[in-house]
Amino acid sequence: MIKDDRNYHQRLQEFCDCYLESDPQKELERASKGVSGDPSGDLDELGLKFLGLLIFYGASEKAKKVFIQRSKDGKVSFTVEAGGQYQLPPPSVQVADRIISIARSITHIDADQGKELVSMGLRNDRIDITFQFNRKGAEESLSILFPEL
Repeated sequence: MIKDDRNYHQRLQEFCDCYLESDPQKELERASKGVSGDPSGDLDELGLKFLGLLIFYGASEKAKKVFIQRSKDGKVSFTVEAGGQYQLPPPSVQVADRIISIARSITHIDADQGKELVSMGLRNDRIDITFQFNRKGAEESLSILFPEL
């Protein structure tokens, strides 16, 4: 077996780059249904793909913020703030938990609340976004804040 030495941040940038020529909303809808992604069901790959698509979708829609929230009863929501607030189909609870875990790993934030600037290199350009975390008991959310473009 070949060891993959790439870190989550690098792999996330590769996923974003891979989907630059696609329709991120269609890909997000497919990923939320489990139709798209790693056929082996690897939660890291599915989480990275969904997180990459979240970032790409938010940037392409000129969103102020996108966020995934897991409620205390285990329901997941995926909300976009871009010229109004609306919801898109969320990932499964397991994928949402993995997305938040990966984002925490990238930023090294283990505290219940925190935020960190993350620079994403995309081909010959970059975007600086902010990952913001909020955890209260069984509830947890990841917000991705975008600069004004």
